[in-house]
Amino acid sequence: MSTPVLPDSPGRLLVDLMVMAMRASVMGCKFGLALFIARYLDLSSLGLYGLAAGAIAAVPIVVNLGMNHLLMRDAVTASTSEMIDSMRHYWCFVALAYTVLLTIATLVTALLGTPPLWIIIVAVIMFEHVGNDIFYLLSSLQRHAWANAIGFIRGAAWILIYVPLAVWDTSFRSLPYLFGFWLVGGVASVWLFAFLSRSWPWLTSFSRPLRLSVITDAIRKSFLMLLSDLGFITSQYIDRYLITLFLGLKVAGVYFLFWTVGSSATTFLSLVLQQKQRPSLISAYRTSGPSAHRQLAWRFLQRTALATVALSTAVGFTFQVLLPWIAQPALVAQWSAFWLIVAGLAVRYMADFGALALFTAHLDRLTTVTNLTSVGVLVIAQLALLPFAGLHGAGAAILLTSLIMALWRYWLLFGFPISNAYSRRVGA
Repeated sequence: MSTPVLPDSPGRLLVDLMVMAMRASVMGCKFGLALFIARYLDLSSLGLYGLAAGAIAAVPIVVNLGMNHLLMRDAVTASTSEMIDSMRHYWCFVALAYTVLLTIATLVTALLGTPPLWIIIVAVIMFEHVGNDIFYLLSSLQRHAWANAIGFIRGAAWILIYVPLAVWDTSFRSLPYLFGFWLVGGVASVWLFAFLSRSWPWLTSFSRPLRLSVITDAIRKSFLMLLSDLGFITSQYIDRYLITLFLGLKVAGVYFLFWTVGSSATTFLSLVLQQKQRPSLISAYRTSGPSAHRQLAWRFLQRTALATVALSTAVGFTFQVLLPWIAQPALVAQWSAFWLIVAGLAVRYMADFGALALFTAHLDRLTTVTNLTSVGVLVIAQLALLPFAGLHGAGAAILLTSLIMALWRYWLLFGFPISNAYSRRVGA
């Protein structure tokens, strides 16, 4: 297999330091943006931002129909021509889907007089979708420096411009401006990828007619992954919508801030650890078999557990130091719920590693079943605990669900003979 050529990177140590700095910047900027909204806008605006951010994460899952995961997994070992041909079919399908969504958003805005903010949000969703695809594609190709440079522009650079500007000029302190800057960051990141990959044979590939069978075959093969993705993303974001329904938008803003703090640690770990773990696990399974995959997954699990506990604790105490600056009494009143939510999110990340290990071993059916089950368990727990325990109930529901899912996935991976577990993979 020939790997597509990108511009040369600096020395290995310098690259690693640059990547770590960019990953830390993304985590810090997302963290800081939530603090900015809570301090300079209000908790209700933070709640709306959280609901929109949930949609920005969820809509691409529906649009890509599970195809992206299989494409990125295949990209690890596919030839350049095969990879580019698959990506151009997939991205043409994605472009058509978002053209329809943008048309609908524009018509609704024009006919019903809804705020144009929703058009901006749909555009942000589109570029976030493509940006995530680019990140995982470059990661699969072991181009971690460029993947993170593009991710930095999309996830941090625009925040570094917007927040100081909004602190200086109060007219920028609104959600339309915020999402507008987010859109500019997304556009810039896609443009950078186009520039870096200009030597790839995109024009040659796009000059050939599209083959509908490529799309339909990919959709058919990806059905299980679509179900798995829907289960995963729902379990990640349904909390905020249930909290809004039961407790109101302001409390949802409090929850989203707490969630952002806790997830900033796990998001950083996902960028630092899973970006390299994912292709390594895929390669171990394909080149050395199930036993090697399981041994590597066990080593990765131990490192992930230690890093998760350490970073989640550090981030939590950092937020505690910053709390007086935010000047929101509602946050202090829910302080014990904060640590419960942070603990729940840390355990959820450990459960998510189990899902990653199942996926990289081609255990797609088991991945799907556990992801869908996690949604049902979480919804039941939230509905049972939210009405009388408030945000404490939300944190307890996340913690309980994550513990159940983590133990189940690790039992599937390590709890019985490897031959039995891996015979359940798709196509076995």
